[in-house]
Amino acid sequence: MDRLKKADTSMDQERILIVDDEEILCRSLKMDFSEDGFVVKISNSGENALELLKEFNPGVVLLDLRLPGINGIEVLKKIRTHDPDIAVIIMTAFGDTKITVEAIKSGAFHFINKPFELEELKKLVAQAVEGRVLKREVEYLRYQQRKINRFCDLVGESEKMMEIYRQIEILCKTDHTTVLILGESGTGKELIAGAIHFKSKRNTAPFMEINCASLPENLIESELFGYEKGAFTDAKQQKKGLLEIADHGTVFLDEIGEMPLSIQAKLLTFLEKKQFKRLGSGKDIEVDVRIIAATNQDLISAIEDKKFRKDLYYRLNVVSIHAPPLRERKDDILKLSNYFLEGFSKDMGKTPKTLLPEVEEIFLAYPWYGNVRELRNIIERAVIFCEGPAVGKALLPGEMLDYNHNKFQSPAPEASPRKSRPIDTVLSSLEKQIIDDALQKANGNKTLAARILDISRYSLLRRIHKLEKENSLPGK
Repeated sequence: MDRLKKADTSMDQERILIVDDEEILCRSLKMDFSEDGFVVKISNSGENALELLKEFNPGVVLLDLRLPGINGIEVLKKIRTHDPDIAVIIMTAFGDTKITVEAIKSGAFHFINKPFELEELKKLVAQAVEGRVLKREVEYLRYQQRKINRFCDLVGESEKMMEIYRQIEILCKTDHTTVLILGESGTGKELIAGAIHFKSKRNTAPFMEINCASLPENLIESELFGYEKGAFTDAKQQKKGLLEIADHGTVFLDEIGEMPLSIQAKLLTFLEKKQFKRLGSGKDIEVDVRIIAATNQDLISAIEDKKFRKDLYYRLNVVSIHAPPLRERKDDILKLSNYFLEGFSKDMGKTPKTLLPEVEEIFLAYPWYGNVRELRNIIERAVIFCEGPAVGKALLPGEMLDYNHNKFQSPAPEASPRKSRPIDTVLSSLEKQIIDDALQKANGNKTLAARILDISRYSLLRRIHKLEKENSLPGK
């Protein structure tokens, strides 16, 4: 029993399907296994069991060999065809030895002779569950290894991506060098950082990530450096920061351009000395951590505007990698699309999907201002609503179809050339329009609007405040 419970707690309520024409036996087993935390369904025929298989998705099947209609061997073969990972335990009467041997050869996990002891059956089920858990763990480890070998889910064979791979291969061999990854939002900067870490000698230590735009100043400091008990009002106990937790590993500072100046000074000190102090402590802590930072901002302009430290910029920018926008690697668009189609179809338990030629044409013409993240989101939405084998235009968002339509429309002739406006004014106007649109869709809810814009609420409030100061956004 303890073994069964141990196996069960390692999974999210394992599902058992009991297939037997003995009604009393089925109900009794259902009651016992339900009490042990399993989700259980029963079936009195092979035909009904195969129907349940599609919607119930069991991990273990208890299958009687002698059934009305389709016999147990045929049911077993169809189960194996449907999902070979389902563990099938054969329940057989004495005298069915030949059929039992055939069942084992056909892929049954084990068998038990009727009449049987309940504890004996539960031990077999525990073994089946543990086997599935172990198999999943092995598959996960293999997946992690594939991620290391395949640059952590970076996908693409374009010339620009091949250059990225080449840089990663070099940087993973110099595991102390600080790296700055530059690129637009959604280009996969965090994947590049992960690939550098997982392909380096540091891959057995933690890879810790913090988004500098998503947290206010005091939280960024405590997350990075940790704090001592009593350092501030809510510090009920000591907390280790990411730099300490990631000792011998890598810390990825995403959106480094949003880091407050006061934290920039402390980060610079750490980079120079490899030491830091927890909040509320005078003791130096020394760690061996590689820093990889990323930003979608122009840090040179931020330095000129006194928003980013010049000395920190040069300390971070030992080696820089440019993550190209998707519109500059059009050769990878369909490869990425098929990669996401396969992944989401599998995750949602759907048959593999393809893109119709009309959709491929739209994808190749679309500018992808949201880059790979935008493509991923569109594919995910399409797979959710796709009921057939292929994704058509009807499953694409309206703005994408509108762009495709307008792209081929002739622009109306202008009466006279328009006077050009300063670029800052144009950008502020565009930013205001985007934020206004998001707030309208969210009925004024700033948290929801931030999600629509794929930024933090803190970042949205800061942008609104900036635009209000420039008189670009009316009201509060």
